[in-house]
Amino acid sequence: MFIQTHPLDDPALMKFTPGEPVLPVGNAPIDEADASEISPLARRLLRIDGIEGVALSLDHVTLRRADGNEWYILKPAVLGAIMEHYGSGEPVLADAVTVKILNLLDDRIRPAIEAYGGEVLFKKFADGTLTLELIGGGGAQKRDMMTNIISHHVPEIEAVTWVGEAPPEEIPDWVFNGDDELPKGPEAEAVMQLLDEKVNPAVAAHGGRITLIDVTDHVAYVRMEGGCQGCSASAMTLQQGVQNAILTEVPSIQGVVDVTDHSQGADPFFS
Repeated sequence: MFIQTHPLDDPALMKFTPGEPVLPVGNAPIDEADASEISPLARRLLRIDGIEGVALSLDHVTLRRADGNEWYILKPAVLGAIMEHYGSGEPVLADAVTVKILNLLDDRIRPAIEAYGGEVLFKKFADGTLTLELIGGGGAQKRDMMTNIISHHVPEIEAVTWVGEAPPEEIPDWVFNGDDELPKGPEAEAVMQLLDEKVNPAVAAHGGRITLIDVTDHVAYVRMEGGCQGCSASAMTLQQGVQNAILTEVPSIQGVVDVTDHSQGADPFFS
């Protein structure tokens, strides 16, 4: 991709022409006030330190730099962000649900996958179905975990489909916290203590175990292991046992999400 740059009369502004359509034909230009709300491209550019405004036209993007910044320093990052956007498959414009999906991918899913040399690409969201592509480090068994997390945070999604080959490398579950260690914080510690002291001793009698994967926005994400994975009674175990225990003992927790890949279960104690 060859991106042309054009200085404007106002030294704080610069026009970037990517050589590909920016807006659909017939779409009116979008000013700085609206672009960040409806455009993944604008949102990506605004993450660059020193860029404070993005406006979109049919064939170019106009950026506004913050005071104290110089274009010769900002341009490499801007050019890289534009090329990254057009290579990602993300739309230039998006509805509110798609923007929510892209924010979740950027803030939670993609950093975890990229930490292990992989990448998650947005392909499309249409008729309630989200299509993603998993490339590089990850592992097919993590697809269900990511699907459950995405579906929980974006209830408008009715189905998630994946394209592309998944590699054999596994990602440790705690990586979805964004930290290279177990879940942190008072809520996470309280849930882990509850699981260790009260829940898992009972579940262990059936060869199972419940592991806390993450706590985000007062929602606990748990994985069912051993005899619990693939068990036909796992939903009852979660809802009547684990979920009730967590919500009762840790009242600040507002929900519990099962991120287990039950299709991979082996030797469940009910089948």
